Amino acid sequence: MNRFNTHLCLVSAQATPNLAPALDPDFAPQRVVLAVSHDMQRQAQWLAAVLKRHQIRVETLDIADPYDFAACWECFANWMGGQDRDVALNVTGGTKVMAMAAQDVFRNDDERPVFYINIENDQVVRIDRRDAGFVLPTKVRLREYLEAHGYGLPGKPHKPELPASRRELVQRLAYESERLGRALGRLNWLAKEAQRNLTTPELDPDDQDSRTLDELISVFSAEGLMAQKGKRLSFPDDEARRFVNGGWLEMLVYHCLAQLSPELGLADYATSLEVLAPDGKTRNEIDAACLHRNTLYLVECKSANLAASGRTGGESGAEALYKLDTLRKMGGLRTKAMLVDFRGSLTEHDRRRAAQMGLRIVAGRQLRDVQGELRRWLSGTP
Repeated sequence: MNRFNTHLCLVSAQATPNLAPALDPDFAPQRVVLAVSHDMQRQAQWLAAVLKRHQIRVETLDIADPYDFAACWECFANWMGGQDRDVALNVTGGTKVMAMAAQDVFRNDDERPVFYINIENDQVVRIDRRDAGFVLPTKVRLREYLEAHGYGLPGKPHKPELPASRRELVQRLAYESERLGRALGRLNWLAKEAQRNLTTPELDPDDQDSRTLDELISVFSAEGLMAQKGKRLSFPDDEARRFVNGGWLEMLVYHCLAQLSPELGLADYATSLEVLAPDGKTRNEIDAACLHRNTLYLVECKSANLAASGRTGGESGAEALYKLDTLRKMGGLRTKAMLVDFRGSLTEHDRRRAAQMGLRIVAGRQLRDVQGELRRWLSGTP
């Protein structure tokens, strides 16, 4: 592959086609010039901040009207007159008018190099000549990816180590989801109610008469995650309480991603990501996320009864879907999202809504093979 000192990039709402080639160690330039229109100034600033942290010099070229071909052509031609020979055009972004004008200038100037990023497979396609393309390695990390799209990560991506016994626990809960679902839902609720002082309300007669709930209490107690004192359950700390209150499902998904990473070549993965929106105020938590072929994959985990929670002050199935759809916007057009519904409680109406939104659902019996479901999703298999 040829390497160029300068990339001229056309800024658009999709940062990845400009970011990925600039961060490839074998293709990275020393300088990036961002051709940016007035309505893309913030996107250019986000992208520039990430590039500068990688010691890439960043300059901007202002485009007065991204839909005026003659004005764009003149702007690119004037800029090109002051450049050396070692400059290439990344023609992937911008408006179509900007892209056509820039490409025309490069073609008329002794066929300067022009490349395009095929966002379906991250292939660099040389369109100034018939050289074979090459595929960019997946080097972009979650922090860089999100920040290039305007989202901040106040803390470090969470990558916990799960002890073998804890891994066996979460896998057992998933495999026996149909048998344990109702009792685990009750235990999740009790853990939620213990948020203030790490102690649950008293167990009612039905709780005390439930063999399945008693079994779960014994399993979690054996892991040191809770203890039963009379008619109440107590937790050693809030981390243990959160684990019982559905955090175990997030850990299951995270562990599966860790297992799949070497096989699929995931660039990065994490759980419990706190993300700060571009407004600098709105915060959201992502249960699990990974980057695969420079595409962001988001997973939301729900252990509550989504068919009933909307009536009990919790989150309904519709709310869970709309939240996930909103989160998906943070990573650009390619971002994919999955809802893991432990109870299999989404209504048929919500399932149809999820299909219309392009959201993947894993529920009920499918949890017996969560890793297989994630593998098929990440590989693009229906």
